[in-house]
Amino acid sequence: MRWTTYLPGHFELARGTPADYFALERFHYRAGRPATWAGVWVVRHVDGGARRVVAVGVLSYPCVAGAARDRALGLERIGARERLRFVNANVRTISRVVVHPQFRAMGLASRLVRTMCARAGVRWVEALAAMGRVHPFFARGGMREVGVTPKGVVYYLFDREGER
Repeated sequence: MRWTTYLPGHFELARGTPADYFALERFHYRAGRPATWAGVWVVRHVDGGARRVVAVGVLSYPCVAGAARDRALGLERIGARERLRFVNANVRTISRVVVHPQFRAMGLASRLVRTMCARAGVRWVEALAAMGRVHPFFARGGMREVGVTPKGVVYYLFDREGER
């Protein structure tokens, strides 16, 4: 996908690699790398011959325990093994969205979220956002706020079937 803005050049959004994440890792508020990698999407700014990674999103395999997910999808009553099989087959987690500080407030995070949800290859995509109320790009990217933990972390869910 390619688009232009008021900046010289244009943006490209495409599949990426962990190396693209590592290029912006230092700008993420949370230390450490994603535990798993199910997919990486990257936004590059292209101006003349220069190509620069300016935003990246990482899709991961979900963790087994997820009280908000279990409530949202009605999984509380099924056994742990069956729940694990179901979640691995049907859910992916947006584990990181990073935008270079010079390119923030341009809608890049929302575009990444929309793209990851559309191309995840599963019915549900989830995200936990510690700053979800302050920076609601998951909601702007098409995800629905499902709940908030006692610590204020917002749980978002995208349902591919609900979008039809």
